[in-house]
Amino acid sequence: MFSVDPKVYSSMFSLPSVIAERELKLASGDQLKVIICIFKNPGADISDIAKKTNLTVQQTEECVEYWIGEGILQSDFSAAANTENQAPRGETPKTPLPEIHYVNPTQEEIAKILKSSSSMKRLFNEAQEILGRTLGYTMQCAIYAVVNFYGITPDVANCLLHFAKSIGSTSQNDIQKIARYWAENGVTTLSAADEYINETEKAYGLYRELASRTGNSEEPASFAVLEMICEWIRWGYGADEVVKAFEIMKAEKQTGRLKFNNFRHMNGTIKNWRAAGMITVEDIEKGTAAFGGKKKKENKETSFDVELAEKTAREKPKSFGSAKNKKHKDRKGA
Repeated sequence: MFSVDPKVYSSMFSLPSVIAERELKLASGDQLKVIICIFKNPGADISDIAKKTNLTVQQTEECVEYWIGEGILQSDFSAAANTENQAPRGETPKTPLPEIHYVNPTQEEIAKILKSSSSMKRLFNEAQEILGRTLGYTMQCAIYAVVNFYGITPDVANCLLHFAKSIGSTSQNDIQKIARYWAENGVTTLSAADEYINETEKAYGLYRELASRTGNSEEPASFAVLEMICEWIRWGYGADEVVKAFEIMKAEKQTGRLKFNNFRHMNGTIKNWRAAGMITVEDIEKGTAAFGGKKKKENKETSFDVELAEKTAREKPKSFGSAKNKKHKDRKGA
């Protein structure tokens, strides 16, 4: 038995119960460190959080993205994202899965499952080869969840693990996050998995070209960044348009680094282009020029009237106490 030292209650801050009830089982240690830091230090930016939690900026950004995905935090473009959920004509809207609450099986239960299911036993053996390490209990639970809670067959789960390894997202939470995305988007067959992986490879190609054309070193792109780029490609945008969005982001944020928050800024820009029907660089430049001309006209119509100001300045307004001043001048003159 143990008890809490009463002295620690002298300084406290609030934390939503959902974090202690649901996320304590699902979130990683780094993710919990970041969310606690955010609630303790509201308004802190990514670099501040990274310093306080002893994480890298990239690790911190990925943790923040996790909490955005869980609905605990809101992104800068949450309003735009809400509008985007209304799928345009001809597109199938994404159907989010209901919140899944489950209890991890015990080690003994996992052993029984592997004895009774040859496909699961094969998946676990292949997972060790793919990930290059012996599966610990938490990873065994993650792979079990991919099949039993997200409805992904062992063969497709094998593809998922290969994909997770290729993008460097092999933690328990990363694998379950990818599994949830695949389940929500119908990536539950081998053909759908192949199509998705091919699409992601195209996104990686665009990412590499963007890094090259903007003078950035090619660091591994996170799952969230690749999903943004995949969506841009589906909307018909190519490298030229993405570089244009990067240039706008660089001018507004005064940074040319390819990092997650900057991709979010670019994502908001590209969503605005799409909403305005601007797909090619030519469309974007024409639309930008038209917007600039409209803005200039509005500014001209509402600009300060210089002639009126000069006329007003020439007039001598009667000030308070003018009678007293006049009397003072009369006496002085006398």
